[in-house]
Amino acid sequence: MPQINLLSSNKYAYFKENMLVKNEYFKNIDIKTETFPDGEHHWILQNVSKIKGKPAIYVCGTTDDEAIFELYNIASTLVREQCSSLHLVVPYFGYSTMERATTQGEVVTAKNIAKMLSSLPLSPQGNFIYMVDLHSFGTQYYFENSLHPVHLSAKNVIKQMISDCGPNVVLASADMGRAKWIEKMGDDLKLQTAFIMKRRFDGIHTTVEALNADVKGKNVVIFDDMIRSGSSIIKAAEAYKSVGAKDIYVAVVHGVFTPQSIDKMQSSGLIKQILVTNTHPNALKNQSNFIKVYDISEIISEGLVL
Repeated sequence: MPQINLLSSNKYAYFKENMLVKNEYFKNIDIKTETFPDGEHHWILQNVSKIKGKPAIYVCGTTDDEAIFELYNIASTLVREQCSSLHLVVPYFGYSTMERATTQGEVVTAKNIAKMLSSLPLSPQGNFIYMVDLHSFGTQYYFENSLHPVHLSAKNVIKQMISDCGPNVVLASADMGRAKWIEKMGDDLKLQTAFIMKRRFDGIHTTVEALNADVKGKNVVIFDDMIRSGSSIIKAAEAYKSVGAKDIYVAVVHGVFTPQSIDKMQSSGLIKQILVTNTHPNALKNQSNFIKVYDISEIISEGLVL
């Protein structure tokens, strides 16, 4: 296999390092980054002569508006410097909950980001974007033209998380959004499952309306695709505790962890441990006895179309 150049944003340098360690064909390319006093950013790709004619992998994320802007600029430059193929690794696709309009005039931000990235210049052997466990499966179909989406799953890592919580746990939902996934995972692992139905009032507030669970005296693993404020997880934990659950663990793919969210969940006294992948930089930043982080870089490396 020929040399494959691997770059990353500063926020995802840890992810790039994990990929470099595990694959001898990946060769590091650094990016010099400056921020001027007026807030403008300046990037220079290093060792540019090594980019021409070789595949380029850029590990980044749409974690915030600044990251999206950086992603577009670096990706455009890689094509301009004549990489043979462009591979955008986006472990966490931000704005993923804004994938459809529920009221007139609402901006569908996830779709607009997909359309913007679809306008990137095309490399000779194609442009690809790799995402992990999207909040809405249909988001991948917003990508247009010659940007090929590849939707990867952290399912095997989630299975390991659940196993690490001990035998005979109950696999539980935080809401009905992941009910089918939990039912399938429960069947695969031969685990009992439990479900919660909740109603969301707005982007922040929810209430539990129904509970279908036999968890008395049992350890429970609540699964969700992401944690942001942690409010939904706390409400679910309260509900399971109210019907006799013993220890409660949380397994999640994307640890966004907004400010004070971890303190709020830990101080609730309801949750024994949170197990999370490293798709979002905030997960690694908050690693502790309470937050256990699992690496998924191998899943990404194996899923690349090279």
